[in-house]
Amino acid sequence: MNDTKTLARPDPVSYLTGRLETAPRPAGISLPGEGGKFASDGSVQHWPGNTFVRHVVQNSAAHDALRALQEEVKMSRFARFFTFLPPASFHMTVFQGMSPGFAPRGPRRDAVSGELLAGLDGITFPAETQARIAEVDCARSVTVTGAGDAAEAALRHARGVLRDATGINPPDFDTYAFHISLAYLVEWLTEPTARAVVDFSAGLTERYNAALSDIPLGPVEFCNFETMHHFEPLKRMS
Repeated sequence: MNDTKTLARPDPVSYLTGRLETAPRPAGISLPGEGGKFASDGSVQHWPGNTFVRHVVQNSAAHDALRALQEEVKMSRFARFFTFLPPASFHMTVFQGMSPGFAPRGPRRDAVSGELLAGLDGITFPAETQARIAEVDCARSVTVTGAGDAAEAALRHARGVLRDATGINPPDFDTYAFHISLAYLVEWLTEPTARAVVDFSAGLTERYNAALSDIPLGPVEFCNFETMHHFEPLKRMS
C-alpha cells in the first residue's frame, strides 16, 4: 500500500459519523430541490460545474475491477448508506474547476468555462498515464497515486500547470488526495457502523490491491457537467 499520510483525507470514522461537521448530512447531500449533488434519498440532482479529469480507460482490467469492487459495496449491508455512480463516469479528478460551491469569478458556469478554455490554448499532457490503489476509502472511493514516482510527479505538475492557467488556487492544492469516486455517503453513521465500514474497506483494499495496481487513465479532459453522473469533454488536452 502506498503512503498517503500527507494527503488531505479526514479520519475515516470522524468522516463517516460526521463528528467534525455541523451539517445534518454529508457534503453534497441535501433534501430534494435544496441544491445538493444528490438528494437525501440518493437521487441525482442538477449541480452544474466544470472540472479537469482523466477517465478510467473503460476496456481495461482495472475498470472491470472497479466495477466489481463497487458491486461488492452494493451487495453489502452498508449499501443503503450510499448512492452509487455509473461506471461510465469513473474518473480521477486532476484539478477542480468551478461548481455551485466554488465560483472563482462569479459568472454562470458556461461563461466561466468559456473563459477557462481561452486560457488552455497550447497546454498538453501525456495522452495516458497509470495510477495505482492506495486504499479503499470509507467504501465510497479508491484513493490512488501515480503508478510510480514519475507518474505521481507528473500528476502533481499537471495540477500546477492548471492552477497557473486558470487562476484557481484551491486551499488543498498541495495535499489533495487523488481518488476515483464510486459512491457518495448520504447520511451519517453511528460509530459502530462507521468502524464496520472502515474494516470492510480495509478488506476491499487487500482483495483488490493486485487488480488495481495499474489503473490506466485517459487524457486530461476539461469537462462541463450537469450532474455527478456524466462529464462532457470540452477539450482533450493531449
